[in-house]
Amino acid sequence: MKNFWEIVNKVIKDSDIILLVMDARFPELTDNPELQERAGEKPIIHVLNKTDLVERSLMEKWKKKKQNVVYLSAKEHKGTTILLRKILELAQGKNVTVGVVGYPNTGKSSVINALKGRHATRTSPHSGFTKGRQLVRITENIYLLDTPGVLPYMEKDEIKLSVIGARDFTKTKDPDLAAMELINQKRNIICKHYGIKEGNAEKIIKEIALKYKKLGKGGIANIDATARMILKDWQKGKIS
Repeated sequence: MKNFWEIVNKVIKDSDIILLVMDARFPELTDNPELQERAGEKPIIHVLNKTDLVERSLMEKWKKKKQNVVYLSAKEHKGTTILLRKILELAQGKNVTVGVVGYPNTGKSSVINALKGRHATRTSPHSGFTKGRQLVRITENIYLLDTPGVLPYMEKDEIKLSVIGARDFTKTKDPDLAAMELINQKRNIICKHYGIKEGNAEKIIKEIALKYKKLGKGGIANIDATARMILKDWQKGKIS
C-alpha cells in the first residue's frame, strides 16, 4: 500500500478544497496538523462527524481552536446543509473538487453519502473499506474525491488506533490495553452504558465480563473477549 502522504499529496494536488473528516469523540486524536502545512493556501474544512455520540459542550471547545469547523452526524443526516453551505462559501461560485481525507472509520464515505442524499459510495463499519479513489458529483459545480482510509506512515500507536477505530477491534493486538485506555478517557459514559459502577479500568472490565457472562474456565472473567466487546460497541457507535 502507498504510504499516507503519497496518497494525501495526490489528493491535495487534485483538489481545490480539503475536507478532513474527524471523529467528534476524539478530535485531537483524529486531527492531522501537518495536513495544513502541506495544503498551503488551500482551505481545509474540519468536519466533526459522529456528533450524535458527543455532548455539544465538548465540541464547542474544539471549534475555538480551528477555522472552518462543521458539526455533522452523517448517520442522522444532521449538519449536511451547513457543510454544503460552507463548501459553497469557499468555492465562491467556481467549479471545485473537494478532497476527502481522514483516518479509517471516521465516516468519510458516510459524509459523502449524506451530502449526496443517497448512497453514492459504499460504506462499512470496518476500517479500510474504501479501496480506491472515487469522484462523486454533489451539485452542478461540486465534486468530492473520496480516498481509502490510510494511516500516517509514522503512526505506530496500536492502542490509539484501536481507540479511534482506525484499527478494527478484531485485529487489535492488545485489546485489554486499548479498552483500559478507552475507559480512562470515557469512564463515565462507558460505565453508564453497561450499568457498572465507576472504578479503575481493570475492575470495570471485570465487572462487565461478569455481568455479560464473558467468562473462561472456572468462571473467571475473560478479559480479552470483554475488551473486544467494549471496543466493538465503541467503534460501532453503540456507546454514546
